[in-house]
Amino acid sequence: MALAEDVVFPDMQLHLHAIAQGLPPAPSNDLDPYLDAAAVCFARHGIGRTSVPDIARELGVSRTTVYRQVGTVQQTARLLLTRELHRLLADLPAALAGAAGPSTMTRLIAAVTQFAWGHPVVAKVLADEPELIGPFLTGELPELVARISAITTPLLDRAMTAGLVRQGDPALLAEFLVRTTISLVVAPPPGDLHEFLDQTVLAILAPT
Repeated sequence: MALAEDVVFPDMQLHLHAIAQGLPPAPSNDLDPYLDAAAVCFARHGIGRTSVPDIARELGVSRTTVYRQVGTVQQTARLLLTRELHRLLADLPAALAGAAGPSTMTRLIAAVTQFAWGHPVVAKVLADEPELIGPFLTGELPELVARISAITTPLLDRAMTAGLVRQGDPALLAEFLVRTTISLVVAPPPGDLHEFLDQTVLAILAPT
């Protein structure tokens, strides 16, 4: 009989697809030039100090065109966030290739966290615009946490049934993992991320 550490998580591909389906629809590829220009401006000036004319100048179009295509700066930031989340989900299968057992979840958390750390807009916000984090955490984040936790719960339930994860309440564990990932993005741990996850999250997930 295979050990839990050697067994692939059930339906991980379907789970990632379900998360993508639970997000707002990905913006049309036609909007990529506008979102790319906005990302450059956000990384350079910060979201709060970027204006629609800034995005228009970066792209070489009129501000009316930017308004018509992507709306205000706030609407553009939401579209950019949605696009980046869909791109992250598309890249995760490669990041999880070969993962098995409870370490699949720590690999998943590490991949999401490192993607966020490496994103220039996220880095700019965390470094220079902490005032934007509070409203996001209290405004839009609870719905995002609830949505991803609800989608993750059945995956963890099946993993518990298969003996891959310690028995418990899958809904509570799902919310814990989502909240842990967010906290790691906002407040990176000291030392190596993978070692931190192995000593904390993996110890919680490992079946007895």
